[in-house]
Amino acid sequence: MSDAQDKKPTKTGGKSFIAVTGGLSTVGGNYAKGDYYNSQSGFAKTGFNLGITGACFFKNSNWGIGGHFFYTHYGFNNSQGMAEGYKEDFDIDSSTVYIKGQNQNLNFLIGPYYNFSFGKLSLDIHALAGLTHATLPGNEVYLEDGIGNQLIQKKSTASVLGLEGGFNLKYAITQHFGVLIGANYNYAKPNFKVVNENRNVNAGRKIDKYNEAIAGIQGNIGVFYSL
Repeated sequence: MSDAQDKKPTKTGGKSFIAVTGGLSTVGGNYAKGDYYNSQSGFAKTGFNLGITGACFFKNSNWGIGGHFFYTHYGFNNSQGMAEGYKEDFDIDSSTVYIKGQNQNLNFLIGPYYNFSFGKLSLDIHALAGLTHATLPGNEVYLEDGIGNQLIQKKSTASVLGLEGGFNLKYAITQHFGVLIGANYNYAKPNFKVVNENRNVNAGRKIDKYNEAIAGIQGNIGVFYSL
């Protein structure tokens, strides 16, 4: 029997995979500002993300369909500055701010993937769209020790179209398992409706809605399983 008959056909195209990832999430624009006197400030700062990503590539093709399902948590920027702002606006000696909830979002995104293979190394690029469910934290402000001097901004949630563009650079350690690094740009612009309580005096920072972009870069590492 000839060598040609003994050889198995070589699979070409991208290899379908699933991965668990995590890493840093930066944020910019008005959403990252911590200016008490700017109603567009979102008081968010760099945080982290955890998620699952993967793609199913068409037979003998570099094209596939995949998704990225992940949670992003941003820190809170300048709560002390917020407390100082209320103190100045109400002309009192002290105020205390308690943050209720987190700057965070859940994302369910799908779209096309394209694969470049270089032996054990492979590069996937993708453009995704889907649902982003975001949370804007609330706060409770206590003005000195007075009874009833408690101002409340309720935590708000909103769902909106989310977008992502990015890449994953994968290295196969074995036939099926490997590691990856990646970067993504994410964008969403939820329209939050904000409920306030005990605001009988028209003083101090107060917002009734918030509609600023949540946009930034993710840097991820992870492990993957490929077929």
